[in-house]
Amino acid sequence: MADIAFYKDLGLDFTPHPVTGDVRPITNEVSIRRSIMNLIKTKKGSRPFNPTYGCDISSYLFSYDPGFSEYNIKEELTRAITQFEPRVVVRGVELAFSDGGAGMDIRIQYVIRNVNTLDTLDATITRTA
Repeated sequence: MADIAFYKDLGLDFTPHPVTGDVRPITNEVSIRRSIMNLIKTKKGSRPFNPTYGCDISSYLFSYDPGFSEYNIKEELTRAITQFEPRVVVRGVELAFSDGGAGMDIRIQYVIRNVNTLDTLDATITRTA
């Protein structure tokens, strides 16, 4: 029996189905992971009709006070996911600064609401020139 797709989005890479040629959707956990990554990478104020969408972690990422920055980044990530991704409940956010301070590894643990499944998103954010 095939898995039931509770959540479905269009993939941003627009990969065509090999037989039909239609755009292949992404479903369930992959859909949610992609949505959270888009949320993390979107700077607040960059969406024209939704200026509060996104995260301002880039403003904290390379500050001089790692303890203060770490707390603020965790709060910002939790706030953004709670506000803009209603399909999940955040259980924890872990951060580790890497590459001599030029990047940050993020681990977000969350529960998918309708299926009560714990999932983890691991991402690395780096300084862009």
